[in-house]
Amino acid sequence: MIIMSTEDSGGGLAKFKVFSNEQVYTVYLDMRRTATDPSPSWTAEYAVLRGTAAQADAAQSPIRSQQGLVLPFPSVKEQPVLPADLVRRYLRKLVVVYAIINTDGKMEQVSVKESPDTQLNEPVLNALAKWIFRPGELNGERVAVKVLLGIPLSLPE
Repeated sequence: MIIMSTEDSGGGLAKFKVFSNEQVYTVYLDMRRTATDPSPSWTAEYAVLRGTAAQADAAQSPIRSQQGLVLPFPSVKEQPVLPADLVRRYLRKLVVVYAIINTDGKMEQVSVKESPDTQLNEPVLNALAKWIFRPGELNGERVAVKVLLGIPLSLPE
């Protein structure tokens, strides 16, 4: 499922002022390792990074823009290993991370926007450093995108 919105009209996460007058796409990333794994989905909000050549081409030539946007998708992902006592204390809270996914599918400029405890930040950032995405595409050309990830804190059952 994909939800299309703007930052002001609501997506899956609170406003963090990382999107401005952009089309924002919200998806839910399945983080289960197996069919019986209880790991909750992560919320991901994406927007094409302003100033990309493909974005400018789409604005100038609407006929060419028929292919539309293909959102990035994680092909390699790793869950953070978090201290159980902290997860218990902040159960169901979110760690929210902002990044740019470049045209090679790597995350850059990664920063924590919200966290219930700073001790959670390093394991989250270390895990995300290992992620690789199928890059986003706009009208058949790779584009960099902004991403805001909402990572729910949960314990394995």
